[in-house]
Amino acid sequence: MQRLERWYTVSFLPFLTLILGIFFSLLLAWKSAQWIDKTEEIRFEALSKEMTALIHNELESHIQLLNSSAAFIFSSENITRNEWQIFAKMHNLAENFPSLYALGFSPLVEASKKVAYEEARRKEEGMAHYTIFPASPYATLFPVTYIEPLSEQTKQILGYDIGSEVIRRKSIEKALQKGAAVITPKIEFVQEAKASEKEGFVIYMPLYHRHHLLQNEAERLAAAKGVVYSAIKVNTLFSDILKNHYRFVDVEIYDGYSLEKSTFLYDSNPSLSTPRLKHRVFFDAYGTEWSFIFKANHVLGSSLNQAVPYIQLALGIVLSIIISAWIYALQRTRKHAYAIAKEKTKQLSQSEAWVRLIFKTMQEGIVVMNEQGIITECNDAAREMLCASEESLIGRLNSELPWKAIHEDGSSFFPEERPFFRALSYGEVLQGVIMGIQREHHPLLWIQVNASPLYFTSTHKVSAVLLTLSDITNYRKSKYKLEKYLSIIDKHVIISTTDLKGVITEVSEAFCKISGYSKEELIGANHAIVRHVDFPSSVYEELWKAIKSGLIWKGELKNRRKDGTAYWVETIIAPRYDEDYSLIGYTAIRTDITDKKRVEELSITDRLTGLYNRLKLDELFAYHLLIARRHHTPFSIILLDIDKFKVVNDTYGHQVGDTILQEFALCIKAQIRAEDIFGRWGGEEFLLLLPNSTLENASLLAEKLRLCVASFSFSQVGTKTASFGVATFHDGDDEKSMMVRVDEALYRAKENGRNQVVLEQLNLE
Repeated sequence: MQRLERWYTVSFLPFLTLILGIFFSLLLAWKSAQWIDKTEEIRFEALSKEMTALIHNELESHIQLLNSSAAFIFSSENITRNEWQIFAKMHNLAENFPSLYALGFSPLVEASKKVAYEEARRKEEGMAHYTIFPASPYATLFPVTYIEPLSEQTKQILGYDIGSEVIRRKSIEKALQKGAAVITPKIEFVQEAKASEKEGFVIYMPLYHRHHLLQNEAERLAAAKGVVYSAIKVNTLFSDILKNHYRFVDVEIYDGYSLEKSTFLYDSNPSLSTPRLKHRVFFDAYGTEWSFIFKANHVLGSSLNQAVPYIQLALGIVLSIIISAWIYALQRTRKHAYAIAKEKTKQLSQSEAWVRLIFKTMQEGIVVMNEQGIITECNDAAREMLCASEESLIGRLNSELPWKAIHEDGSSFFPEERPFFRALSYGEVLQGVIMGIQREHHPLLWIQVNASPLYFTSTHKVSAVLLTLSDITNYRKSKYKLEKYLSIIDKHVIISTTDLKGVITEVSEAFCKISGYSKEELIGANHAIVRHVDFPSSVYEELWKAIKSGLIWKGELKNRRKDGTAYWVETIIAPRYDEDYSLIGYTAIRTDITDKKRVEELSITDRLTGLYNRLKLDELFAYHLLIARRHHTPFSIILLDIDKFKVVNDTYGHQVGDTILQEFALCIKAQIRAEDIFGRWGGEEFLLLLPNSTLENASLLAEKLRLCVASFSFSQVGTKTASFGVATFHDGDDEKSMMVRVDEALYRAKENGRNQVVLEQLNLE
């Protein structure tokens, strides 16, 4: 510090600074000329790249227009010319794409269907003179069907087979094979009136009937639907891109690698034939190669070239004067500066004391090791965590510590695996390394270690390693218990989660077990994979309505296993939300009630025929009678009886009689609606409950059933007949009154000769 003070007292230091400043200013000005030349070369190359990028971006905007066109066509099975015009107007082609000669759509039409396609265009689009031309030897055609802007020039192109020309066809086939946009070589627009706008190129974008699972060229060609394309005028395209952008650099553009007149596309400055700066770039233009010849004489401006050295010299002198004045002022204020330095030194000492205090009192364990692996610092939290004193840690080598480090699987940490070694040797920053510490006479300690290399010098060599330790022993115990509980739930609780469309995202092992599907088969599939075809759709409609409204749905569902068998579950479905409380899916918890349902089914089913028994029929009869009475809806019943059934039992035995009853039940059940209820009333009598059926409809159904029975071939006995009584609900009716009328109708059918349908007779008294 004393030497520094003496140096500041030397009076010639400001003058020396001024002389050196002027010297270096002159040297810098001399070097400026060399720098300007080099900078001009770099600037020229940079401008060339910028111009290349600008051309690429403009082509990309045309590609985006074609992507939008392709998406528009793909989204609709058939589009009309009016829709295509509206689409084009929405994109404001004249303003946004001034170089666009035409935006069109050409579907792939088989040559054998040419005439049919022409007639369809004339009829559907009102194109009275639409004809595909010219004649083509190819099996597939690409006629221009829609084109915008629709002018007198472009109207003449309608129907033109763009695939009839070899160059265009090759580009179309290339686009369809690659599944990407392709630019044609240089072509001439015959219909263009202006000579300067006749030259151009076309970008073809492939269209497919489907866009997923197209793995190779053969699949893409098989799915080809056609192409959308942009016909672009070269002169307008490049003039609009480069105008008002680059006044120092010009460009010549050629189609391909050859710089010939036949491949010439554009020249922004034909008068510049012998430029001082020249640079050639090959540009990949979506399947074709362009050559860019950039040329210029000056790219920085002549005034800048002349003025820069003088400006640098003047600035250098001014800066030297300022620095000299500053040094002089610094000498004048040195005492004040030294006082400030002493004060800052004192504050730094206080800050260091605070840092050490914070270091020692942090709840997270901190250990610092030097490059030899010796512990140099550790805080109280680390000593308490490791159950070690400061004397047993400070100054000890990492390899001398009285414990063993293990992995989560119980295997030992090799020295080169330890976080300290990796941070010291490779400069790695390690986070979240789990390590077990086995100590004698102490329980196993699990810690999470972070290791960061410390660099005390400007070299890249690690000087020390900072280790932070977190005790996660209790966390691991809780995690183990939680995993155990989750495993139990997974094995024994039927759980699944879906997205908003019902696609399964997670399933439990219990779900897989009851459904017969593996997790791989279920995840990604729609939940309808386990839906049973016999279960009413109305229940699912009610279910979806509830959960989409954010409500919890509870109910019983009949599902289908992978092997086709059915099972029943009692289900609770609740919505799932993200942290922003946005609905993201649903969670379903189920209980297997298959056995319960089987017991219920046995209690309501006739064991012989499998139909509803008398008990269940009484319950359903009362229910539908209540509905008819409350909502004033029609409700009818049919009581039917097998004619001369006693003769069958007496002649063939009761076993054959049972078979006849079973076949009779199957015959009737096959002819009725899903909502109709059919059951065995007793003996050879059966009852049909017909919700929402008038007496007339019930009579027609009874006649249909009578004919069906009469034409049915029963086992061993051949043909049999049946008699039918029909009754319908009237105000004031109950089960007893309706059964009395239908039973009387059946009795009259029997008395009148059997094998007939008899309707009820109302007592009007």
